[in-house]
Amino acid sequence: MKALIDEWKHMISGKTVFILLLAPIIVSVVFGYVFKNNQINEAPVAIIDQDHSSYSSQLINKLDASQYVNVKSVYENNVDPNMLLYNEKYFAVIYLPSGMEANRMQGKQSNIGFYVDNTVSQATGNLRTGVTEVITAENATLAAGSLKASGLTDGQISGMTSNMVVQQRLLYNPTNSTMMSSVLGFVNTVMLSLIAGAALSIIPRLRVEGRLQEEMQNPMGILLRVLPYALVGCISFFLSIGLLKQVGGLRFEAGMLQMLIPFMLYTTTLSLFAMVIGWTAPNPDKASGRIMLLMMPSFLLSGAQLPVAMLPGPLQVVGHILPLTWHFKFLRGMGFRGGELRYFIPELGGILILMSVFAAIIFILMVIEKRKLSKMEAKEAEVPVPQQQTLAHS
Repeated sequence: MKALIDEWKHMISGKTVFILLLAPIIVSVVFGYVFKNNQINEAPVAIIDQDHSSYSSQLINKLDASQYVNVKSVYENNVDPNMLLYNEKYFAVIYLPSGMEANRMQGKQSNIGFYVDNTVSQATGNLRTGVTEVITAENATLAAGSLKASGLTDGQISGMTSNMVVQQRLLYNPTNSTMMSSVLGFVNTVMLSLIAGAALSIIPRLRVEGRLQEEMQNPMGILLRVLPYALVGCISFFLSIGLLKQVGGLRFEAGMLQMLIPFMLYTTTLSLFAMVIGWTAPNPDKASGRIMLLMMPSFLLSGAQLPVAMLPGPLQVVGHILPLTWHFKFLRGMGFRGGELRYFIPELGGILILMSVFAAIIFILMVIEKRKLSKMEAKEAEVPVPQQQTLAHS
């Protein structure tokens, strides 16, 4: 009983009570808000209309009217579906072949292409259901009985009632392999903690060693300190993916030389972000505790746990501040979908802007740190003056 009372006094003497009470509430609110959209009802799709007919326009409108489908773009010319799926602008591409209206009038089948990006399978389940419902409804518009009475053969009736057949292809991850989702997400989370954890302690370590003021005389030198961690992290990514391909059968289409640029940009940007977070920590031990400020948002908002499109709008915007969000864009677009680096100029520009912002923040923090140190030196210089005057009078 005495031990129990002693432990209770120890607990209420600090912040433990508030942490135990508030942390579950905060986590419940955050997770409840993040995962409130458990499905996507308006999945963006592109349609390649090769028929250019009145009926193809009607069918496009019916698809767009589905609660699960958002026809974002219609292309009149033939386009490679992969080109439209590389950058995650669309979740699927629907291909309407030429002669579709004529085939419907003649009772012939038309094969509609339905190219689904299955690297984000959580986001495409309802989309596939919606497209199937629309096509099924179109095929059932004519009654089989009245067609039979008109003298049509069974083959013609089948063509009229099942005039369109959706040929669905699950692209990039047809087997729903967890290697491309959970496993790679876990690997990236571990890598993030290792790289960011090392970069977090750079400035606090220099501060403890008394070298920070001297090092800040060369601002670029401060920034360059993240490169060793970025380079080792980049190498580690290559090794991890190689092992996952050999041991786990990971499907990874991008060439390693092409992935070198986005990998290095990611690890460098991540290291700079970690340096910003750890800058004000008084020592490395205090800095290491801040890793959760980076890990938790990255885990929730970058696409590691669920597709970014399923997040609330404001959180999608916040997610673009996280380097891991851009990393997954390259990883999925180039590694999983096989897109070449030239297709990702906007993403390269985005992560370069993010890197520049973090570098600018570090320069601002250096200016603030220099002013703080100058004030401290000025105060220290003023202290001996009164003491010297007192000795002279005595």
